[in-house]
Amino acid sequence: MKNSIENSARFPHLANCLLLQNLPVDLSKGLLNKSVVQTFNRDKVFIDQGQVSNGLYLIAHGKVEISRLNHAGQSAFMSMSEVGSCIGEIEAIAEKEYIACCTAKKGTILLFLPKQYLLEYLKHLEFVKNLSLIFLERMESNNSFRSIDKLDPVDIRLRAYLHFMSGRSARIEKSQADLADIICCSRQTMNKELGKLRNMNILDLKSGAVVILDRVALAEGIDQPS
Repeated sequence: MKNSIENSARFPHLANCLLLQNLPVDLSKGLLNKSVVQTFNRDKVFIDQGQVSNGLYLIAHGKVEISRLNHAGQSAFMSMSEVGSCIGEIEAIAEKEYIACCTAKKGTILLFLPKQYLLEYLKHLEFVKNLSLIFLERMESNNSFRSIDKLDPVDIRLRAYLHFMSGRSARIEKSQADLADIICCSRQTMNKELGKLRNMNILDLKSGAVVILDRVALAEGIDQPS
């Protein structure tokens, strides 16, 4: 019981996350206290695409990279989940396999809620409402980026993805080659576009990373294609 009590006390900020909002305090704390803490001291894949889902993961600290493998085994970046986000709940409820790979970044702390407890929470209307809001947010984000990918030029796509990935931290641990794959352009084009943003003092380039210096200026350009 001691460890269960420690979860809600150790991560009090999670009581305000979308998954738990408007829940009675006992239910909110109960979910945290029934969860198992998992700490990652290095980048590590904790969910493999195609693996059977056995519960819900809630990010207490750090971030998780979501990627998807194609039929040839090539990995494509999908999104970066931050503190308060949950992972795997859809597959667990639907009794389906994970549709993507999930990599916990170094220093990340996850709370894992086994499926049996997750299903119990579906009896509570507010919890179901929260899940629905989470699904809606994901659909809205996916639709937005699908539109950007299909309709906008490379420079706007780059700004949009950099703005999205820098939501919690100004430092984006992606190389220029990684970004070229994400944006679907050549490395030469990516280097050119990053150079433009660097010359505008919007970002700085480091070894294997991009550091956003002016996120406001980065966002302003998203709706103003050159």
